[in-house]
Amino acid sequence: MFEVSKSAVDRAGTALRNWWDVEEGEQLPREHAETLFAFRAEFPGPMKKVTVGLRQFVLRECEPNAIPTVGQRLKRAPQMVEKLSRHPKMKLSRMQDIGGCRAILLGGHDEVARVARRIERNWIVKHRKHYTLEAPAESGYRALHIVVERDTRLIEIQLRTPRQHEWAEAIERTDKRLGLNMKSGDGPMVLLEYFRLAADGLAYEDSDETPPPDFMRHFEKARGRARPYLERS
Repeated sequence: MFEVSKSAVDRAGTALRNWWDVEEGEQLPREHAETLFAFRAEFPGPMKKVTVGLRQFVLRECEPNAIPTVGQRLKRAPQMVEKLSRHPKMKLSRMQDIGGCRAILLGGHDEVARVARRIERNWIVKHRKHYTLEAPAESGYRALHIVVERDTRLIEIQLRTPRQHEWAEAIERTDKRLGLNMKSGDGPMVLLEYFRLAADGLAYEDSDETPPPDFMRHFEKARGRARPYLERS
């Protein structure tokens, strides 16, 4: 398999972003789509190597008798193009999460920190973003993201506590059921507010912190406003 040039990849990304943004019915630029698929095909090998290494790091740092969850996923082509549309200045060749690995660490924040230190000691780290209680993503999402370089490809590692994973799974299920994209801010305001407050509540539990006195009152009101969407089949 040949390696696609960076300039060809970025030209394809620009063309596909423009195609995504125009009115429905325009023909998909075949040449650029083929470049996208060829570039995407370069990630499974490096991703697998990172996943195997991550699993070893996690097993060395996890609590005795714990069975941590470590997995991987390759970003689908439509998701790649949609992300380019949401980030007009992003170059396809520098997209950081085409290949992704994830570890759910039962030992919580301490275990996340220990695994992160192993990653940073042993691999080439290109980017680190920690979504915390004090600095979450706008949606409420929290986790530690570390982007490493393996075989010239960027692979994103997500380290989550079980509560963080529980929240992410819940919002993804709701997105799928209702045809939304709330992690990117696309959805009814009452539902976005509910999930943001739910994430805050789980973060307080993860950190063994007491929520502000009126937190539960706000959360219950948000849940009531979001109930029609939460109960929709």
